[in-house]
Amino acid sequence: MSEQKEETNPVSMILALIILAACLVVLFNAGKDYYETVNLKPGPPAAVPQPQKPQSPTPYDTEIKFRKFFITAPGAKQVELAADFNNWGAAPIVLTPYTKGYFDTSVALAAGEYKYVFLVDGKETLDPINQDIADFNGRKVCVKTVK
Repeated sequence: MSEQKEETNPVSMILALIILAACLVVLFNAGKDYYETVNLKPGPPAAVPQPQKPQSPTPYDTEIKFRKFFITAPGAKQVELAADFNNWGAAPIVLTPYTKGYFDTSVALAAGEYKYVFLVDGKETLDPINQDIADFNGRKVCVKTVK
């Protein structure tokens, strides 16, 4: 068998190299334009949130506390508690009767000031023990402060 060597044409080889170089130049320019558009330069470091200062203390404790309401009303059949925290008796709180006309109940209240009256057999009655009395909507009511 006879071996035939293929001779490469130097012109075609140079032409292929020129085309390859042109393609590389186009690709590099496209990449450069892309990265300039997206602006992948590092920016300033992200701000780390600082812990907040504790708020000034509230004048009242936020804990729920049970407060006792009681009255002595000899001869009364029923005593209810009407207050701003039960919409003035819309959801009545009936006090438990004991001997000798003593009635009481305990109510869970958060810190704050609460206005109330007793309803002794349906008649509004101020708490005889509580001297903290205020005018509310044209009537006198007692004020209980929970701290």
